Amino acid sequence: MRASRRAFLATISASAIAGAWPPGVFARQSPLVAYPTVEERLRHSADRRSRPFSRAGLTLRASDGVVAAALDVPDVANGGGAAQPLTPDGLLCFAIDVAETVYVTGELEIDHGRDLRPGLRASVLCDATLVAAPMVASAEWGVEEVTDSAPLVRGGAPPRRVPLSTWLLRKGRRYLTIAGPHFRDGGLVRSLRLVGVPQPVAPPLFQFALITDTHVRADGREDWMNRKMGEASAPEFARTLRSLAVEGIDFVIHGGDMTENATRDQFALMRSVLSAQPLPVYGCIGNHDRYLPTSRDDARELLAKQFPGGRLDYVFQKGPLRFVVLDIEIERDEVRHEKQGWLRATLAADRITPTVFVWHYAPYNRAGVSSCGFRVPDWSELGKDALLAILRQAPNVFATLNGHDHWDEVNILGGITHIQNAAFVEWPNSYRVFRVYADRLEWEVRQVANRGFVRESFLPPKAMSWMIATRDSDLTGQVSFRRPLQP
Repeated sequence: MRASRRAFLATISASAIAGAWPPGVFARQSPLVAYPTVEERLRHSADRRSRPFSRAGLTLRASDGVVAAALDVPDVANGGGAAQPLTPDGLLCFAIDVAETVYVTGELEIDHGRDLRPGLRASVLCDATLVAAPMVASAEWGVEEVTDSAPLVRGGAPPRRVPLSTWLLRKGRRYLTIAGPHFRDGGLVRSLRLVGVPQPVAPPLFQFALITDTHVRADGREDWMNRKMGEASAPEFARTLRSLAVEGIDFVIHGGDMTENATRDQFALMRSVLSAQPLPVYGCIGNHDRYLPTSRDDARELLAKQFPGGRLDYVFQKGPLRFVVLDIEIERDEVRHEKQGWLRATLAADRITPTVFVWHYAPYNRAGVSSCGFRVPDWSELGKDALLAILRQAPNVFATLNGHDHWDEVNILGGITHIQNAAFVEWPNSYRVFRVYADRLEWEVRQVANRGFVRESFLPPKAMSWMIATRDSDLTGQVSFRRPLQP
């Protein structure tokens, strides 16, 4: 770290302890750098107004919360009045005390403003877990390419009451945050209602995370559907892994596109991230991980711990589950039959153990219209043609995990639940955490904890906010290990 930067961070740290900020400090800093201090102040203020939660429910009024109007300025104020305006990137935060872990759901009451461009109205988070991402919907709209800017279309007036997903509210001090969208006002927040769900809570056998499309590189950023965060991706990935380890997550599956360009130095950068934290991480080769003739050999050498036995196609078992991981090299016609043969033989060797298939590409996309009217493309032709029939012939394959498309999507086809992650490197910067029980998986979608990272990866001119959830059921859910009988 350069001496000038060390001195600046020392000034920030000393000022935070003293409770005073050097004039103009945050005006010079990006949200990525400034937000951790904004969050610290926001939560500290919310702690003073914490409310107890019980299974019977809790209604949080706008006046119960604490407000930060921006992600890069540490000005925090108490919420006031019957409704709290939600500015672009503004935050309304509540602290609650949960005596026992419980499943909950609830409702957000929010008046939307006059800006009816289709897309995200607000994000509702419990700590980093997304529990609602309501959209302004419109008639179907689309663009020539998914990377093009959103057209100037107008949606309909959204409902005032927004249901929340059902999620596992953990014991302890929790923070509920309503975050304004990045490209317009979020409207007027009136209340957030939580209520317990009569569903038994039991400790999982183990937990794992699925993180995809980190695209690590040493420098530079790149615009795609939103903005790939380039040099910021590896540090944020490292912080996320360390946080998951503290939480008690048992391991992480990377769903592919570990690097941006598949160069040796990028694989070395990924190795440095993974070796500096305690979690086991299982790798998967994505299309960005195989650009050079040397890329796969570099991955085997530098990420040897991530590929058991030095194989890019491999199997591992944890508890009641078997995971089958496949390299995307099946996209090449000359090796497709070989890969299909390996997959058939691997699945046929065990037709009893509940099996999860991990691949970078989607075995199945539903396409069609998303929750805000954007027509989502179907990029799963290769998977449908090459793999889907093989997977469906194995009676114990009950779920698939993939990345690649950079948006969150969950589909059920033929008894198999296909779970697609959005990218870590690009907005919405999300990943999933899974809880494994004797008979099922449960999942939740989380965003990177640093909302400055989330903000800087969003491109307001493109306004591709639909990527966070193509429909409400993408955010949380569960899937049984047992597939229904096929017709």
